Amino acid sequence: MKPLLNKQSAQLENLIREAQLFQALLEVGQDALPSELKPHLVGVSFEKNTLILQLDDNLWATQLRFHEPNLLGVYQSHFPHLQLRKTKIKIIPISVSPQPKRPVSSSPSEQDAKEMLEIGEKVQSKGLRDALHRLSLRAQEKRDSSEKE
Repeated sequence: MKPLLNKQSAQLENLIREAQLFQALLEVGQDALPSELKPHLVGVSFEKNTLILQLDDNLWATQLRFHEPNLLGVYQSHFPHLQLRKTKIKIIPISVSPQPKRPVSSSPSEQDAKEMLEIGEKVQSKGLRDALHRLSLRAQEKRDSSEKE
């Protein structure tokens, strides 16, 4: 059992070291960017001689293009052994939890429908008068159809 635990502990330590390395790589890139762009750089990696910059939204890619030469220079000076020659931008959208649906409003009561008609008759605006009339009719139609069921 002890060898298994030691093996898992070593894997966990490797995972922690890799996470710390990725965080350090990210911080190097973020430090070279203006404050409004920093939070949108969400990852940095290397592929052959290419610096890969990962953004959370395509809108920021254009802004980042202005800073690519500077970023490449920063990473070339920090990691000369990688012989970085170009950059590539990848978009990695961060998923946003869906917004809750709006609750369905209840239909106006029969009294509400009558009041809408009365108010509509007193209103001078033709558009508002017509809208109140349509709402009143719709409320009456819903009430009539629900009574038939």
